[in-house]
Amino acid sequence: MKKGVLIFVSILGSVCVAIILVIGGSGYMKKKTIEKEYQQGVKLIQDYVTDYLVENYEGIEKIEWQGIGVEYRNSPILGPSLFGNYVNTIVRVYISEDTYFSMYFSLSEEVEYDDNLHKYVKLRYLNPQNADSAIQSGLRNEIHKLSPSEKEYFKDFKKSPSGSKKAKVVYNLDIHELTY
Repeated sequence: MKKGVLIFVSILGSVCVAIILVIGGSGYMKKKTIEKEYQQGVKLIQDYVTDYLVENYEGIEKIEWQGIGVEYRNSPILGPSLFGNYVNTIVRVYISEDTYFSMYFSLSEEVEYDDNLHKYVKLRYLNPQNADSAIQSGLRNEIHKLSPSEKEYFKDFKKSPSGSKKAKVVYNLDIHELTY
């Protein structure tokens, strides 16, 4: 009798472990699928902004993307969100080795997920006028913090048809959780 109960408990325990692994594994795979889609959407933003900067602004030494920040709003702990997850990417535009300004781009503002194509597509918002506006805003925010002598570093950064063809570009599609 004890042997039969022991076998039953072992089988029941194995089934419970298998169910937990299947549920946990499917949740993990869904998260990885969503993250892969985020990477595809952010890559559209990174490619567009990088190309625009390199082709239209001179005085850039390096363009460095800081990865993909995700605030998981749909979670078992925080509950569901009507707005979905918040996803952004930050770029640092280096004028010299140590001098840069930053710009932030949100996945939901520049691209949108097309259910028919099963991928992100560029929105009309991602255009030269808005790119120029983001560049000027990032530049103003950085220059505002600097002393007059430090502002001199930015004098060679300007819009120009010659661009910055030799600028080093560092892409980064690594996902990290946003912390505040």
